[in-house]
Amino acid sequence: MSRCCNASSERRSKGARVSARLAGLAVALLCSGVALAQEVQPPPPAEPPPTAAPWFLDALGRWLEDSKAKIDDQIKNTTDAAKDAVQGAAKGAKDAAEKAGQAPVLGWPGTNVARGRVRCAVAPNGAPDCTQAANALCRSKGFKVGKSLDINTAQKCPTWVWLSGQPAPEGTCTPETFVLGASCQ
Repeated sequence: MSRCCNASSERRSKGARVSARLAGLAVALLCSGVALAQEVQPPPPAEPPPTAAPWFLDALGRWLEDSKAKIDDQIKNTTDAAKDAVQGAAKGAKDAAEKAGQAPVLGWPGTNVARGRVRCAVAPNGAPDCTQAANALCRSKGFKVGKSLDINTAQKCPTWVWLSGQPAPEGTCTPETFVLGASCQ
């Protein structure tokens, strides 16, 4: 019987040794798997290599910023000068117009525009003669002589022609010409 007990204890100790060996092998495999996994991972990214000449890029950036600032200042100065010149010219024209009492025609010093409606006379050849009408318009505004700037021609028909709604018979309507604006001196 002692042999029986010894045989079963031998089997147990042999089974325990096998189990211990298998457990040791499993631990060894796990450890080697962890070691392999650590070796497979890529290394962390390294810092980028320094540029060959960072001073050059800094100098270029400063130069571009300075150039932009100079150009912006020049554009602002030019714009301000043009604005001042336009305002000065407009003020001068306004002052001159107020002194003359009329609105001057730009580009023609000493001239003014008179507005109104004066009929032109008919010349012996049947054409309108607006010289006298322009002079009359300028004299009515307190000036001496003038030249017509704006002329309007219309048909003068009897009332019955307009009320009938029909075209006017030949020779019923006559053209009339009016001076509406004149350049006066």
